[in-house]
Amino acid sequence: ILAMVKYTVTENFLKNLSAKPIMTSAVTSCAVADLLALHGLQRGASATKHTQAEKIVKRVAEEDTAALAASALNKLTAFAAEQGVSVDAGWTAKVKIRLTTRRNGIIGRTTTNTYYSPSGKAFRSHAAVIAFLRDSAGMTPL
Repeated sequence: ILAMVKYTVTENFLKNLSAKPIMTSAVTSCAVADLLALHGLQRGASATKHTQAEKIVKRVAEEDTAALAASALNKLTAFAAEQGVSVDAGWTAKVKIRLTTRRNGIIGRTTTNTYYSPSGKAFRSHAAVIAFLRDSAGMTPL
């Protein structure tokens, strides 16, 4: 009975080991791979993460930042209208896309929008643009 319990525990350990990537030294990694191969298993999660990262990198490389910037400027214009101010012609937006690694190890993308006034002043948020527009129009800030 003890041998059967020991085998079940080892089998469950190996299945969990094959599902999770292990960040260890090369020697330990080879030993783990050998142990998994001995039981007919292979480590697959790290390959999955690698292909997910490749897909995200490819998607970010193919994204049209001009379309994203136009969308950001439209959202800014709509937000400004809600706040009772208008965004004049000449405002531009620039979108920067960055790859980020989350705490759980998953790779994602983050966008940073920067808005430029006709005079060339840069703003990083809708609130900053609205404050500038209110100030330049002589309105009281909210």
